[in-house]
Amino acid sequence: MICNMFLKNKISILVIIILTFSVEASSQYYFTSFNKDGATIAIGAGLTGLGFLLDTNSDNPSLSEINMLDPNGLNFLDRGAIDNYSSRAQTVSDILLYSSATLPFITYFSKKCRADGGSIAIMALETALITNGITNIIKVSADRYRPFNYNPNVDIEMKLGSDSNRSFVSGHTSNTTAFAFLTARIITDLHPEMNKKLVWATAATIPAVIGYLRVRAGKHFPTDVIGGYAIGAAVGYLIPSMHLVKNNNLTIQTVGIAGTRLVLNF
Repeated sequence: MICNMFLKNKISILVIIILTFSVEASSQYYFTSFNKDGATIAIGAGLTGLGFLLDTNSDNPSLSEINMLDPNGLNFLDRGAIDNYSSRAQTVSDILLYSSATLPFITYFSKKCRADGGSIAIMALETALITNGITNIIKVSADRYRPFNYNPNVDIEMKLGSDSNRSFVSGHTSNTTAFAFLTARIITDLHPEMNKKLVWATAATIPAVIGYLRVRAGKHFPTDVIGGYAIGAAVGYLIPSMHLVKNNNLTIQTVGIAGTRLVLNF
């Protein structure tokens, strides 16, 4: 599956980047530690491994099940997707998926973000692992056939492909949303002076376009895209929240005789 190949390449790149930074890093904005982030990465790796294991041991698509698929059993929102099939839309969505892995690292053009480079790389790895793990576990559990299986014009070889019944949720959408929201959160955290509405509108639009392309390609139903979007948005937004440095210092200043100043920090 293209998402699995993407995951392997993406994680390899992220690991290489992370190894160039300190394992533990503290700055004005984000904090990473061996214990906390080691546990988070382990959880993400565990989820990813479980998803892979479930997928490896799951049943292959069945011709008898495909022949029994009934469009009338779909909700009104998904029913309109069964006639969609576009190889061009699929190709463009694949390109955008691979490109999305670079989104968090465009923040390195900012001096503030480069100062948090190690933390950003670690957050990107955690985002990738957790998003892919959750996505793949749901895909296998849902065992939902893709829209093109309802289309009589699609070759049977395509319908019997190994990921033909991995429709819910959309991995392209969940991954892209996670990276887009992670990037937007980093930018708005470190650069509060920027136009937040524009940053978040851009972050929301990129995965929405990919979701549309996946539906046009016949790879996903609209509800698959919505589910993937929700997963990616939650992970991409919450991971930076776990690392944000909270300023709990209380400073009391008193002015004494001859202008002397006493400063107490708690």
